[in-house]
Amino acid sequence: MSQAEDHMDESSAPLIEHLTELRSRLIRSVAAFVIAMLFCFIFAGYLLDFLLLPIEKTMRELGNPNPVMQYTAPQEYFFTLLRIAMVGGLALSFPVIATQLWRFVAPGLYRNEKSAFLPF
Repeated sequence: MSQAEDHMDESSAPLIEHLTELRSRLIRSVAAFVIAMLFCFIFAGYLLDFLLLPIEKTMRELGNPNPVMQYTAPQEYFFTLLRIAMVGGLALSFPVIATQLWRFVAPGLYRNEKSAFLPF
């Protein structure tokens, strides 16, 4: 390996600049997650109905003519919708989070290390 191949990008920054960039990347990632989660929360009821279709079908086949989900606490339905929204929000915002992570880490990698991530 030559020195040119092992050369890191010309981005030697002091610690404060790194922390500032990390802060901005984290804020963008969290904002993307919250926006995606709120979007999924709007449709969480429909997603829950979709997820319950196989269970209801199986219960009808077993002889229950009217399968109903039972919630044992008043807030359980809300927390179920919230969990669905969180998982959906994470799935929708993952490309943004991965991009922010890459943009923070990439300047500190060697060129051969960067090429290892090219398939992704």
